[in-house]
Amino acid sequence: MTDEPLDAPTEPIAPQTESPAASPESLLEAKDAEIADLKSQLLYQRAELDNFRKRTEKRYREALEYASEPLLKDLLPVLDDLERAIAHARETGSDGHPALLEGLDHVALKLHDALGRHGVEAVAPDGERFDPNVHESLCQLPGEEDNRVAQVFQKGYLLKGRLLRPARVAVSKVATRDGDG
Repeated sequence: MTDEPLDAPTEPIAPQTESPAASPESLLEAKDAEIADLKSQLLYQRAELDNFRKRTEKRYREALEYASEPLLKDLLPVLDDLERAIAHARETGSDGHPALLEGLDHVALKLHDALGRHGVEAVAPDGERFDPNVHESLCQLPGEEDNRVAQVFQKGYLLKGRLLRPARVAVSKVATRDGDG
């Protein structure tokens, strides 16, 4: 041990060297860059929020507009059966029941009107070009022109321009000499 006092330093203490102090201009530039970056992020987040709001509103409007779609899909087979019953009664004759046939016609007309008020419209494809967006082809029949609707097995319907049910049809195909078609 040495006889030196405890409070006396053994080695001279060197002053701490700090990095040179940044100039006020460089600090200001750094803060301006940070502010510009934060403003950019804020604008991006605002745009994202606005886009989200618009998408949500659009989905909500569509959900309200097409909320009746399942019910309408369930009613279409009933309408088909009613129309088939009327067509059958016309083909076989009403045999003294013209009032019943007239009543069925009125019911079918009322149902068509009610569906029309809710945006349902029939796809009448007879003679049209086959369109896979609104027609479902069940078979091909010989015809004078390719890809025309030759026969309709089941009417299709649109709900406010959106396909509710495709029309089930037979499509014409011109027969070739080879026998296909």
